[in-house]
Amino acid sequence: MMQTLNDQKLLRLIRYAPVVIIGVVTLVISLVLIKGNQARSEARLEALRSEVIEIQKETIRQHVNRVIQEIDYHRALAEGQLKRQAKMRVDEAHAIATNIYSQNAHLPEDVVTEMIADALRPIRFFDGRGYFFVFKMDGINVIHGLKPEIEGNSGWEAKDSRGTSILQEHIRLIAESGEAFYRWWYSKPGYPKDQEFEKIGYGKYFAPYDWFIGTGEYVDDVESDIQQHLLDWVTSYQYGDDGYVFVLDEEGKLLAHPHREYLSQPLSLIQFGGGQDIWERFQAAAPQGGFVEYQLIFTDDRQKLSYIAQIEEWGWTIGTGFYLDDFERYLDVKREEVAMLQRQEWMRLTLAIGSLAFAMIAFSLLLSMQVSRRFGRFQEKIAAHFNQLVQTRDQLQQIAQKDVLTNLPNRLMLTETIQQGIEEGREKGLHLAVVFVDLDNFKRINDIFGHSTGDELLVAVSERFDFLLEDDDLVARFGGDEFVFCFPNLKSFQAAERKIRRIKRVFDTPFKVGGRLVTTGCSVGASMFPADSDSAEVLIRNADIVLYKSKAAQRKGEVFFYSAAINEEVQYAFQMQEQLKQAIERNELFVLYQPQVDAAANEIVGVEVLARWENSKLGFVPPDKFISAAEEAGIIHQIGMWVFRRACEDVLSISPNGENALKLSVNISPAQLNEAEFATDMLAVINEVGIDIDRLVLEITENILIHDLTEVAPMLHSLRHLGFGISLDDFGTGYSSLSYLNTLPITEIKIDRCFVDKLLVSDQSDSLIKAILAIGAASDFSVVAEGVETKSQYVKLKSYGCHFVQGFYFDKPLSLELLQARLEKTVSYPAL
Repeated sequence: MMQTLNDQKLLRLIRYAPVVIIGVVTLVISLVLIKGNQARSEARLEALRSEVIEIQKETIRQHVNRVIQEIDYHRALAEGQLKRQAKMRVDEAHAIATNIYSQNAHLPEDVVTEMIADALRPIRFFDGRGYFFVFKMDGINVIHGLKPEIEGNSGWEAKDSRGTSILQEHIRLIAESGEAFYRWWYSKPGYPKDQEFEKIGYGKYFAPYDWFIGTGEYVDDVESDIQQHLLDWVTSYQYGDDGYVFVLDEEGKLLAHPHREYLSQPLSLIQFGGGQDIWERFQAAAPQGGFVEYQLIFTDDRQKLSYIAQIEEWGWTIGTGFYLDDFERYLDVKREEVAMLQRQEWMRLTLAIGSLAFAMIAFSLLLSMQVSRRFGRFQEKIAAHFNQLVQTRDQLQQIAQKDVLTNLPNRLMLTETIQQGIEEGREKGLHLAVVFVDLDNFKRINDIFGHSTGDELLVAVSERFDFLLEDDDLVARFGGDEFVFCFPNLKSFQAAERKIRRIKRVFDTPFKVGGRLVTTGCSVGASMFPADSDSAEVLIRNADIVLYKSKAAQRKGEVFFYSAAINEEVQYAFQMQEQLKQAIERNELFVLYQPQVDAAANEIVGVEVLARWENSKLGFVPPDKFISAAEEAGIIHQIGMWVFRRACEDVLSISPNGENALKLSVNISPAQLNEAEFATDMLAVINEVGIDIDRLVLEITENILIHDLTEVAPMLHSLRHLGFGISLDDFGTGYSSLSYLNTLPITEIKIDRCFVDKLLVSDQSDSLIKAILAIGAASDFSVVAEGVETKSQYVKLKSYGCHFVQGFYFDKPLSLELLQARLEKTVSYPAL
């Protein structure tokens, strides 16, 4: 009886104890999970808020510091800039006078003087304030750009307010070394005559007529110009969507602000919460640089945080800021999204735990007292094995569909999602967009900061991308620094554009990784269903093709959508690169020669080699297209060396080395100059062919000097040291700087055909060509004019003293056979 009772109790215990235990455990687990998820979510949101605000604070501090650095740099250069500009202008005037004299030395001095005066007197600079004056070394004025009425008079006894004999001091300094800077005090137009201002000038001795040519400028005018230039620059300075920088003077009045109606208004008129004057807060923070938080009444009491710093020398206060409530609204949206996700997770968790509890309770009620311990042990082993299999299955599913680094979906899950979106879009008549995103300069970030920083950046980008997603959107890591978005259920093309703009705005704020701020951008390509394809693989491929076009076009702010024209263009570029790799082996490349004629002797003295390519599939490919394709494919050096060797062999075969040997000009790609073995390879070809190195001229463009001056300058000096001539092609079409001519081993400059074409119809082109010829004469450079197509152009260039000319008036580019026939003629070109 007792045994039966115990068995019944044991049976009831076995049947009902699990129910109670499971219920209690389920409740405890649910509460723990809910509390844990809530705490983690709040911590994550608070960390995000702190991080975003810190990043924004650092951003505005960097923008203020950048503006201050720019102002300090220009302020420090005020006097030096004045001196450099004055010297440059006088050097130009001296070169003009020298050129006029050299071409007209046989004429009387008064005639040549009048020619020089006509050239120099109307020239103005320093925003119209600057002019040239010319004095004899005995003090007689020859030319005065501002007061022609004093020409012919002596200024020997003139003194400034400090008792300095102005002209005597100028002449003494110039006589010592031929050129000199000097200072004096002088009245300024628009001010009382007894009020004088300091001027800095520069003069240079002109030996033919015992003159000196000079100019000068007021120091405070240059500084005022710099201040106004900087204020205009700050007024237009913007960053992000609506960020701007403002400047205040010592009285708190606005000097620079994007809303120009606020300029010259005192900041003290604007009050913030608490009634304290904002200007007092700014003055306290500005000397050391600091953040000021205040509440603006005129913007509905919005809270703003600004960074303020000071330029003590000019009494300027610089600042910029942002509204704190912008981030609070953003975080409120994210907090609501997190709360919704928590509710959904709680429902799923409750359903899962309830189902599991019900299954366990049902299973336990089936047990009886006759179940042996051995069977129980077997059951435990089976349950353990089952749990292990479930874990293994979940792990395999995670590996199959998730990226390990970012935990974003991978390619497999992306393809499945896109295909599902296509099916749903087909049923509902909606669009789907596939957007391919590639980070800019990611390799450079890895190289500079290391791959661990690169991985952290990818994770940070992934987190921001994840916050962008809405409804059924998905973003996957496609590989490396590539991400692909899937935007289903779109009603229009414009809806895709709006989402893409949100993607690009992610990169407006720097990323904080590895304890540093990292700034990057992205290139974007997009394709659409049903317009471009109804296949997930094809849509991804099309978006990738458009991304390639976007990066090749180097237009960072533009978004490209797939089209048949873009596809055809990209495919043509791919095909051109592939065909070009075999062009030398297939003997498809050939060269032509453009004769260069001595303008005075009317004889061919040299040729410029021109590469051409004709392909069996593509036909004749223009040089500008296949040269850029060769540079992109990394085979430009191979093609360039083939052209150089062929040209050396050809020219040597029809014009042996000697006193009157034909010169050879060869165009050099910027990519070739960056080859470490470029000079060695060129010298090896010369030694093998046997042509004299002093016959060879290497032509470079000004664009090389703008972008790669530091890198290519040593190579150019090395090539010149070996004996090559160095020609600056298309002179005047780029950002021309006389410093190139002084610091680089240039031996020749070429006047671009666009100036020659307008020589007879444009006074500006005529003057510019004269100036280039004057520069060439002053620097002892050879000058070549390109694109000469008429006899009138030739006659005028020859009268101006141009050394060499080339163009269709003499010959089109010739094959070697036609060039040889031209050389063998007794009279090469019509005599003038």
